[in-house]
Amino acid sequence: MIIKGENIEIPEVSRVKVKKMNHIVEVTYIEKKNQELLRYKKISKDEMVDKTTGEIIQVEHKEDRKGNISSLRRTISNLRDIINTNFVGGENELFITLTYAENMKDTERLYKDFDKFYKKLKRRLRGHELLYISVVEPQERGAWHVHLLLKDLTCESLYIHNEEIEKMWGQGFTKTERLHHVDNVGAYLSAYLTNIKEGEETKKGQRLYLYPPGMNIYRCSRNVKRPIIVEKEYKQVKEKLEKYKTYESTYIVIDIDENINGVRQLKQLNCIKKEYYNTRRL
Repeated sequence: MIIKGENIEIPEVSRVKVKKMNHIVEVTYIEKKNQELLRYKKISKDEMVDKTTGEIIQVEHKEDRKGNISSLRRTISNLRDIINTNFVGGENELFITLTYAENMKDTERLYKDFDKFYKKLKRRLRGHELLYISVVEPQERGAWHVHLLLKDLTCESLYIHNEEIEKMWGQGFTKTERLHHVDNVGAYLSAYLTNIKEGEETKKGQRLYLYPPGMNIYRCSRNVKRPIIVEKEYKQVKEKLEKYKTYESTYIVIDIDENINGVRQLKQLNCIKKEYYNTRRL
């Protein structure tokens, strides 16, 4: 079980994982490196190998709703990192939303309609090298729509009028905009995908329950870049980035045991601290 704990100070001499995504940097400190986990290596979706014995072990997949939500949260986290590695709200980037006029709930049609649209878009921008990330989002009424982050690697500025986008889409309504005002595009889009607004109240994470199990939430072009991950001494990170820190959180990994008298006891197994830095902010 993982619970949120009070923030701790990371020892300056400790080694931390540094994930760089343009101007966004994530630092992870793990108090105890779990050697038991390092013993196993995942070799497929269904199998792991024990590196000490060579034994192949079958992976158990959780099919319950709680397991699905945990998997979705990891997917959204990975998506946020990929977005921040490739999109910064520049002049050669567009944020396009494709919405159906009807209450369209067919996911198979959703992917087919998007593929047709993107082929038209590529013809419109023939000769340009495009990079894209498409993300599907469920609405509370059950209908689906698509968010598309589009980047032109050929030129410094990309512009297509929304009326032209709407004609290419041909299924309903569209919105085409730039994200000049956003300095963390990944976090901005993640909020779209997970939160539900009810009146003036925002219920965080509630939209995750609308995604069916096993659904492919996002797709990327082959030329997307992945985050750069290195290991460094925390002192080096702190000296260089401390003034850009925007957020920090600490998580405690615990185990619940029952003794012979049936009394439940909590045992702390590990402590994980995450720090986030945005070099566009001061």
